[in-house]
Amino acid sequence: MKRTKLLFKYFLLLVITVVFLFPVIYMLACSFMSSTEVQKMLSFTDGQYKTVNMIPQMFSFEQYYQVFFRRAEYLLKFWNAVIITFPTVAGQLVVSSLAAFAFAKLKFPLKDKLFFIYIVLLILPLQVTLVPNYIVLDNLKLLNNFLSIILPGTFSAFGICLLRQSIKYIPDASIEAALIDGASYFKIFTRIILPQIKGGLITLTLLCFIDNWNVVEQPLIYFKDKGMYPLSITLAEIGDSDYGIVFACGVMFMIPALLIYLYGQKDIDSPFIQTDK
Repeated sequence: MKRTKLLFKYFLLLVITVVFLFPVIYMLACSFMSSTEVQKMLSFTDGQYKTVNMIPQMFSFEQYYQVFFRRAEYLLKFWNAVIITFPTVAGQLVVSSLAAFAFAKLKFPLKDKLFFIYIVLLILPLQVTLVPNYIVLDNLKLLNNFLSIILPGTFSAFGICLLRQSIKYIPDASIEAALIDGASYFKIFTRIILPQIKGGLITLTLLCFIDNWNVVEQPLIYFKDKGMYPLSITLAEIGDSDYGIVFACGVMFMIPALLIYLYGQKDIDSPFIQTDK
């Protein structure tokens, strides 16, 4: 009976895994098909797939050749996404970890009230803050500039709330002992806090990366120059004749997030990290 239940659980997990991985596998398979073969699977009358072909009739690298060597605009959009995402992730890690340390372990006036404001900002949807951000960025002369996305993302309230919960589980006794030994708060932060919240930092890196890597609304509103658009927007504007390139760009766009996850999967854990081992 136990063996039957175990086999059923494994079968159920396998089915769920296949369902979640199917779009990725299908995108990868279609990226090696020619645009003509992909178009044949589409019914242009209702936009539905006529058939689902997981194995290309003839493997073709033409779309990858076009993306990397013949169509420079796609690589340009890819690097636009890199310019937007990587500084935002790095800035958010620095700002969020420092602010979270202050909110979790330091004492200063109005600490709880200030953190409550951060919680309110976290609840507000992005669409509510787009117009106020636009007005502020316009006054700062930062519209049509990559900083118009990097700066708001750097000071996001989400990272502070996430890392604060991780830091709260670090015993106060370890910090008090370090203070008695003459350690500065900066040394406490770098030598005691950061090593113990590695899982939270990697989790924040992955979530922040995906959020900014797939950004759509902000570039459409803040950028007047379409040459600054990231690949996430450009993929939606590729014409019907370039379906093969769409899938090739999708695979290329997926690789950085996948590499980050594979690198940090052992350390990714719940932000509520247990440190009393």
